[in-house]
Amino acid sequence: MNLLDRESYIHKMKNNFLFVLFMTSMTCWGQTAASTRHWVFLHEAVFESPSWSPQRGQAALTPAAVERRLRQNIPLRATDYPLSSAALTQVRATGAEIYRTSRWLRAVSVVATPAQLEVLRTMPGVAHIQPVAKLTQTVAEIHPHAAPSSHPEEGVQSYNYGQSLDQVNQINLIPLHNAGYAGAGINIALMDAGFTGADVHSAFTGAWSQGRIVLTHDFVDNDTNVFQVGSHGMSVLSTMCADLDGTFVGTAPEANYFLFRTEDELSETLVEEDNWVVASEWADSLGVDVINTSLGYTTFDNGIGDHSYADLDGKTTVISRAATAAARTGMIVVVAAGNEGASSWKYISCPADADSILSIGAVDGMDLRAGFSSQGPTSDGRIKPDLGARGVSATIMKSSGQVGTGSGTSFASPITCGAMACLLQAVKANQSTYDIQDILNVVRQNASQASKPDTLLGWGVPNFSAALSAMGLEEGQTVPTWALHPSGSAYLLRRLRPTASVTVYRYDGTGRLLEEFALEPGLGAIELRSFPGVTLLHLVGDEEEVLKVPAF
Repeated sequence: MNLLDRESYIHKMKNNFLFVLFMTSMTCWGQTAASTRHWVFLHEAVFESPSWSPQRGQAALTPAAVERRLRQNIPLRATDYPLSSAALTQVRATGAEIYRTSRWLRAVSVVATPAQLEVLRTMPGVAHIQPVAKLTQTVAEIHPHAAPSSHPEEGVQSYNYGQSLDQVNQINLIPLHNAGYAGAGINIALMDAGFTGADVHSAFTGAWSQGRIVLTHDFVDNDTNVFQVGSHGMSVLSTMCADLDGTFVGTAPEANYFLFRTEDELSETLVEEDNWVVASEWADSLGVDVINTSLGYTTFDNGIGDHSYADLDGKTTVISRAATAAARTGMIVVVAAGNEGASSWKYISCPADADSILSIGAVDGMDLRAGFSSQGPTSDGRIKPDLGARGVSATIMKSSGQVGTGSGTSFASPITCGAMACLLQAVKANQSTYDIQDILNVVRQNASQASKPDTLLGWGVPNFSAALSAMGLEEGQTVPTWALHPSGSAYLLRRLRPTASVTVYRYDGTGRLLEEFALEPGLGAIELRSFPGVTLLHLVGDEEEVLKVPAF
């Protein structure tokens, strides 16, 4: 199935949707990241009527986000729709300032006085109030020396990796690149600290010239300038995006990137969790496929007391709940496990404890776990981390614009994230429908210690070529069942091979069902009705497929 033309897609996102995101997720622009804030969790029906449902409105999703759900058979849920306007009006009536809104949590973060909080607590539609946690980052040191010379590359390859050859080859990703799967058409969002240098350093020139740095937003300062206040995010980005022939090539050099600054690298390493939650919801709404976050959190001030190991169950901290929610929208979420393995804490950080995501530990060039790499299990007994990748002397771009090395799960995570984008590209090119949890499980089951996973490196170092083969994708694209052909001023839906009975559901770009009809068994074609705008066909029979119908 063909993707939307990139230029048309970017134009639609920027001009038709970003204003809605700004208005629904951020309303208090004057507050700083240091302000004390509280989450207010809402029972919205109390403010509306007992029969009220958020799904009566329009989902806060672009066509790309709706398509991602359809291709994974994920229905639209209440959490895909904005919060009740009546509820927001009543919260503001107390004098509290709404800073963020979260459709996933059905909550708002507010800046409020103690008296205003007391008024909110007495409101029948308020379920619960708790402080917004301030999370302490564990940021890996970027070693200030040049990367060592790489081994000579042998054979014919799509890229001349230079100094990053070892970390790309370690996860057996080169066969995917050689097959044409380098992340093209896959949208990756990075939630990180400052991206200083990403707008000028040579590693990113190609991405900028090709329009693959799609969107930037600073959730700390509430503007679009992420190229300031630290360069950690830039170094993380380089492990995926870099394309310096013969010097440094990342794991997804052809992907599209959304750069979100959610952490203040210079403010005593404190970040407030509502920034991360809203950035993740933006990623979902904009049609992002893969999320990476390389800054984990091991302690926080929640106004009650620091969290304990018992809280690492994927359900207690807000940021981990949001990571799970992100995965359940069909995005692949990749998270650094943390760098506390040699400390008294030793365990993974938040949100690496979340369910349905990949948490990544660090290994050296011999596949041995780094001593600093945080370990599991989660407090409810799940194996974490899931995988390990190069996190000892990983090749990165330094703040100076020179290629060097850095250590930490901060770099193991994006190296893996970029590889997941390449694998997802292969899946989407060959399959109309897919399930990201199946993809994650295939990667785990083809990793270096899949037969005996542990709580130090999980299933081990991934082998992406083996995962590709296990999914039956190494032979190239399969023959499709369906095709769309222009016919005068309409389109014909044709079957390229016989099928059993098929039910066709047709949706607009917001996920609203336009029509439903059945096709009899056989090879017959059908002329499609005209609807304004791009529409999506979900064909359900012995197999499922999703097709995009251009406007006509």
